[in-house]
Amino acid sequence: MIVAICVFSLFHPAELEVRAAHAHAIVVTENGRARTLEGSAIARLRGAATVTGLNGADAQFMLSVPGKISREFNGTLGVRTVDGELRAIVSMGLETAVASIVAAESPPQALLEARKAQAVVARSFLNAAKHRHEGFDFCDTTHCQFLREPPAAQSINARAAAETLGLVLSYQGRTIAALYSANCGGMTRTLEEAGWNAEPYPYFAVECPVRGAVSGHRIGMCQQGAAAMAKQGRTFREILSAYFPATTLITELRQ
Repeated sequence: MIVAICVFSLFHPAELEVRAAHAHAIVVTENGRARTLEGSAIARLRGAATVTGLNGADAQFMLSVPGKISREFNGTLGVRTVDGELRAIVSMGLETAVASIVAAESPPQALLEARKAQAVVARSFLNAAKHRHEGFDFCDTTHCQFLREPPAAQSINARAAAETLGLVLSYQGRTIAALYSANCGGMTRTLEEAGWNAEPYPYFAVECPVRGAVSGHRIGMCQQGAAAMAKQGRTFREILSAYFPATTLITELRQ
């Protein structure tokens, strides 16, 4: 499964820079003309373009908004112009996206089991909530999910994705677009309490082991609460069962 994620939109870029990651080569195509870049060579993009690896394969590349942000990605890049701004859309494999989201979204102190719960929740959302935007599936902001560069293969974030490979939350036979927020303040909310429209999954008010200042919408998994539960020795399955009552874990076959 491939997901298309628009990145860096908060910076409203008029120009992007792209170069190959270390020891890799990329193919940049603009106006029907393709050129291969490797080493320190940089392409400055001010309009529509595509970036792939050799022979159209996935690429490892560094993408930058000059003077503001730079990040490495693994996938293919499509750049388009919308209302005078560039939209950078990275198409990547589902599990690459999951690991990258775990790296971006997990509290710094979170242990492996909390990150595994985060991986399942992120994967469930990616599977069930595609096409949230016109022309791409997701953005890298709080509207969808934060995204960082793919973590190293042996890192805790990559392990969290790999050790839950394909697992998603299901309710009445359907994968749910699982929600989460940073800190529920001790109790999560129902959709009705939040004033949100009904979803296929009826979110429940769940008592959480973490108190403190509320941060986020308080629906679904509390990230600070999940981190606390993992520290207490709870497994990712126990964490998910606590925050998503009446769901089951299934293996989503589309990878």
